[in-house]
Amino acid sequence: MTGLYFCGCARQQVVQPKEISVLLPPQPVKKCTEDHELLQRSEELLAQGNYAGALETNQHILSLSDSESPKDVALYNIGVIHAHYKNPNRSYKRAIRAFKKLIHQYPSSPLIEESKVWIETLQKIEKLESTNENLESTIECLEETIENLKRVDTDIDQKIKE
Repeated sequence: MTGLYFCGCARQQVVQPKEISVLLPPQPVKKCTEDHELLQRSEELLAQGNYAGALETNQHILSLSDSESPKDVALYNIGVIHAHYKNPNRSYKRAIRAFKKLIHQYPSSPLIEESKVWIETLQKIEKLESTNENLESTIECLEETIENLKRVDTDIDQKIKE
């Protein structure tokens, strides 16, 4: 499983088949199917390693004018795609931005808690990466200092021998 959430239609009320024709017009069912197909297509593209295609599919869902479209799911998927460990264009900042947008624009989404976990985790990764870079820089400086001290020590030993 790649981690995308594509069950946006699960939020639709389940009704007995005999009631569908009476209570629900055919369009929402069709629309839900189309949304589900788009989300499933995104999942397939991600599984194939086509991150740009998966991203584009979810961005298409966001661009739909229909308020019933699973835009919260698309934003969640965009965040996951941007954070995906195999994505060569991985960007934790863009992932965090997508998750924050989901939280602010869709506060009643069932994906809020997962998005908060992603944000916290990605922010910790960013902080650790920054700390790691600083430590690597410090190590390089210390290694240079050690080399310089070794040269000075060698020079002192040579002067003592003379």
